Amino acid sequence: MHSFRNDYMEGAHPRVMDALVRTNAEQQIGYTEDPWCMKARTAIRRAIVDSDSKGALRAANIAGASLQVEFVSGGTMANLLCIGAALRPWECVIATPDGHVNVHETGAIEGTGHKVLTTDDVDGVLTVEGVDAVMRAHEMGRNHHMVKPRMLYLSLATEFGAVFTAKQLADLRSYANKNDLLIFIDGARLACGLASEKCDLTLADVCAAADVFTIGGTKNGALFGEAIVIRNPAIQRDFKYYMKQRGAILAKGRLLGVQFATLFETTGAAAGIEEAQGDEAMYFSMGRHSVEAAARLKDVLVRHGYDTFASDSSTNQLFLTLDNDTADDFIRAFDADLSARPDASHTIVRMTCSWATTQNDIDEVDRMLSGAEQE
Repeated sequence: MHSFRNDYMEGAHPRVMDALVRTNAEQQIGYTEDPWCMKARTAIRRAIVDSDSKGALRAANIAGASLQVEFVSGGTMANLLCIGAALRPWECVIATPDGHVNVHETGAIEGTGHKVLTTDDVDGVLTVEGVDAVMRAHEMGRNHHMVKPRMLYLSLATEFGAVFTAKQLADLRSYANKNDLLIFIDGARLACGLASEKCDLTLADVCAAADVFTIGGTKNGALFGEAIVIRNPAIQRDFKYYMKQRGAILAKGRLLGVQFATLFETTGAAAGIEEAQGDEAMYFSMGRHSVEAAARLKDVLVRHGYDTFASDSSTNQLFLTLDNDTADDFIRAFDADLSARPDASHTIVRMTCSWATTQNDIDEVDRMLSGAEQE
């Protein structure tokens, strides 16, 4: 049975694996200074610029060549670097209560000396109102006796599959500008966030709104790896020194470059993914595949009467609220992930689709649920 536990159970998309094997015997300079990493940086900058259909980069006076792009092994490392490099020792980051940096990184941010302050926002969607409440609490306190809010952390998509609209992101950017705040966007599931029917953002919009953001590969077809895109010159300065100090620069960095160069290569049919649109990089078509697979899976679940969802996710994650016994059945049958227990008699399970989820996998869920109903 296909596992619906998360979106990084498989290794890598065959095209990425083929590229790694094909270039395996190449001798390349280390530490992400190789031609493959240079090619990947160029491809990512081009993807950002080419997506600027609404003029977000022009409005913010951003040139593609000014963007610094770095590669690291995983999401927690990327988040630690982006936050740690941007903040002074007495500064902190504001996030939602369920933000990844607040819940699932074992105090990695606090380990750098930076506190995470949380809003009252839900589903991981940071709001101006939520941020303002934290800022007012700081102002009402004795200021320099408290950590100073300096950065907003948000993720696209969020931990519960929600996304931001262009207006929401613009409002946060406007508030940040007025209050001397930086914005960091965690893009571990960026491809799925951008593919959501509820998201009207482009990659260029994300770049224009953020001082720094990440492009997740681990959860979207790469064997491993995240790209960090830095727009703010103050964060760019000496960033690679900080990377090295934190053990984030791989000696065999070209392994990251090969993967991201492949993910952002425009190949027309996007490596055989049926959701590909025109001359689209497979990075985006894989995100669309994951989201559309989740939508089909949701249709199957609802048809069988499982229609109580803990969040209104429009991406590749579904959060079902079930009685405890049924939740246990789902976890055993589909390798669903136990997400939370909202009360003594109910469990929230997460079912996640990925670039590797097939229609046959979804049909198998349909067949198993039909069989259970007949018993």
